[in-house]
Amino acid sequence: MTSMRYALTVIFSLMLALVLQLIPVSADWLPWKPNFLLLMVIGWVIFKPSQWGIGFAASVGLLADLVFRSPLGLHVFLFVFIGAAPYLLSGWLIYFNVIHRCFFVFILIIFSELLGNFMYSVWWVPVDYRDVPWGAISSAVIWPFMDKFLVNVHNNRR
Repeated sequence: MTSMRYALTVIFSLMLALVLQLIPVSADWLPWKPNFLLLMVIGWVIFKPSQWGIGFAASVGLLADLVFRSPLGLHVFLFVFIGAAPYLLSGWLIYFNVIHRCFFVFILIIFSELLGNFMYSVWWVPVDYRDVPWGAISSAVIWPFMDKFLVNVHNNRR
């Protein structure tokens, strides 16, 4: 896979994740909606940490702040903090099987939701911690599909 095609694949995957993130859902289903953008960042950091590391996570977090109109720096902090774990463990995570990476993603999303809710509560925004596990469960359910895509791109890149 050429460098240009690889870069276009990364951009396309991020744009698709952004579109999926922006699809409106009813209030009943909102806690079940996975954070597609964060999942894509986690995936690219796992499979290509030398190219898509902490700076990549920060720039996607800034994009998320601008698109979602959240307080500037909220998603930057979350994406960098959450992206640091797969960055530090990427040498191991690439050799894990899909089930173990699903569990890892589940833990990361739980931590991300807890940290995001804590940051909102610091700004006196009412939060509901009961909704935290549902997004993590749905993220872990769709992770194998994203993992398969990223493994194929990673193997074609070699």
